[in-house]
Amino acid sequence: MKVNYQERIDLTADELKIILSQQRTLPNKQKIQALYWLKTGASQSLTDVAERLGVHRITVHRWLKQYIAGGLSELLEIRQATGRPRVIPSAVIAGLSEKLSEESCDFKTYKEIGQWVEENYQISVKYQTLHKQVHYRMKANLKEPKPVSNEKAQEVGIELKKSKKLLKND
Repeated sequence: MKVNYQERIDLTADELKIILSQQRTLPNKQKIQALYWLKTGASQSLTDVAERLGVHRITVHRWLKQYIAGGLSELLEIRQATGRPRVIPSAVIAGLSEKLSEESCDFKTYKEIGQWVEENYQISVKYQTLHKQVHYRMKANLKEPKPVSNEKAQEVGIELKKSKKLLKND
C-alpha cells in the first residue's frame, strides 16, 4: 500500500529547507533531510530515504512516527542517554579528587588509592576501574615518576638486586 507522506508532513518544503540549514547535529540533520525528501517527492518510500541516509528503514519510520505524534519539537528533542551508573559514586570521586590535589598526598600505587577508598568510604573498587577513573577521567598522576632512561632503570634494578642479596645474607 502506497502512503502519501507529503500530506502527513505539515511544514512546507521551504520551511524544511530553512530548518535543515539551522541544524547543528548530524542526527537532527538526517531527520529533517528525511522529511524534506518525503515532502518534495525526491524519495517515494521510507526504504529509499533510509538507503540515501545510510540508516535502517525502521529508523526512518520511527522518525516519521515521532514527527506525526509530537511535531517538530518531539522529533528534534535530544534525549539523555541512559546507561548503567558508575561503580564509583560521585561523593567518592569528589573526596578522591580533593585528596589527590593535596600537597601531602603520597599515593605511590593505585592499590594504595584503592585501600584509601576502602578505608574512608567502605567501598571495594577493582584496580582496573580505579585506574581508569584516576588516570584517564581525572587526569591525575601518581607522585613518584618512573625512571626516565634505560640506564637509570638498570641502576635502580642493580641497586634492588644488591639490597636483596644483602637481606638474604643477614
